[in-house]
Amino acid sequence: MKKQMALAAFVAFLGSVANAADLGPGPMPQAMPGPMPYTWSGFYIGGNAGGAWGDISNSLRVSNGNPGYFNPAAIAGVDASGSFGADSDGFTGGGQIGYNFQPSNWVWGIEADIQSLDLSGSHGGEFRYTTNNAPYNLSNSISADWLFTLRGRVGYAFNRSLVYFTGGLAVTEIDFAQTFSEQPFTAVPGVHAKSSSTEVGWVIGGGWEYAFAQNWSLKGEYLFAQFEPDAAVGRGVKGTPFNATFHNSLSDLDVNIVRGGLNYKF
Repeated sequence: MKKQMALAAFVAFLGSVANAADLGPGPMPQAMPGPMPYTWSGFYIGGNAGGAWGDISNSLRVSNGNPGYFNPAAIAGVDASGSFGADSDGFTGGGQIGYNFQPSNWVWGIEADIQSLDLSGSHGGEFRYTTNNAPYNLSNSISADWLFTLRGRVGYAFNRSLVYFTGGLAVTEIDFAQTFSEQPFTAVPGVHAKSSSTEVGWVIGGGWEYAFAQNWSLKGEYLFAQFEPDAAVGRGVKGTPFNATFHNSLSDLDVNIVRGGLNYKF
């Protein structure tokens, strides 16, 4: 009896194995989907900070009236004392807003930003006429305090890394001031030349940006901007009349910026 029960169990086992073989292999496990490639498309906003340096020069040309105030032989020395070059550097910081479109690995975009500049230079003090060694004071100052740019961007994306070139419009305000007076007659009005103008120029540059999170990216960037400021003309009265005019010609203002930034993409 026991042998018959064991034999029946063995036959049932073989049957179950045969049925399982007829069913074929079970369903294959599904592969997990890989991470989606990063896209740079979309609006973004951010801030930046870094360093700026620039250079500008002034050339002075004094013209006499008729009759002239200056001894003609002294004018070349006055011109030299009012001509100078100014190099300046300082902190820059601001904010930017922009939009990127990525149809492939190429990324196209537009960005606007506004910065503080803190670039300024000054020159002057007490000088002496080359004709009679009499003293006079002449001082100059130039400053540019802010910068706005509107730039196109084109870059190539390596997934979360973006290398790009940028260029476009730049706007700043350049302030120039000059004073002249004779010593020891400082209380007598002299020459005051002043110019404050909003200047439009151009800017180019490039950089690298890395998306360290889905909505956040860091960038490093270099920009070069150039402006052609207006001349400043000063006319003064000393006695009746002063009869001399100070013509100031400012060179191009060149601005270099190296900065880092943080962007948030919507």
